Amino acid sequence: MTNEERTALLDWWNTMEKAKPMVRRLMSLITELRVDPKTSHADGMILFYRAASEVSYGYAGVRGCIRRAFSNDEYREFLRMNMVMCHSFAERFSVDTKILLERVAKQITDPGSLILVQKIRETLSENDVMLKEIRLKADNFLK
Repeated sequence: MTNEERTALLDWWNTMEKAKPMVRRLMSLITELRVDPKTSHADGMILFYRAASEVSYGYAGVRGCIRRAFSNDEYREFLRMNMVMCHSFAERFSVDTKILLERVAKQITDPGSLILVQKIRETLSENDVMLKEIRLKADNFLK
């Protein structure tokens, strides 16, 4: 890997690190909604939670690939493809998560739970911003 590639990869890594607290907050909020007896019964809750988990796994997969690329000189096309695929999972499942959240939200009437739903919406909006920023860093590295 060239110095320019290493710099671009480090920039990508730093952006992934910046996103980590947001992903943790998102999963924490969604878990709170999922285990609450007032909301756990909602139709589509398991699919919603699963989609959100895939977003988290996508982030973790990219981070793992970047770590691997830095830790040894085995950076090859298969690792590059894995990075791209993991990021695409985060993007695709982010869309699914938003759609499924609205399906679940229609069934919730508890005021406290509706506040939680709004916090999840806001965090998903933050996620959209981070995914765009990460995409730019990834494109800069993968060019």
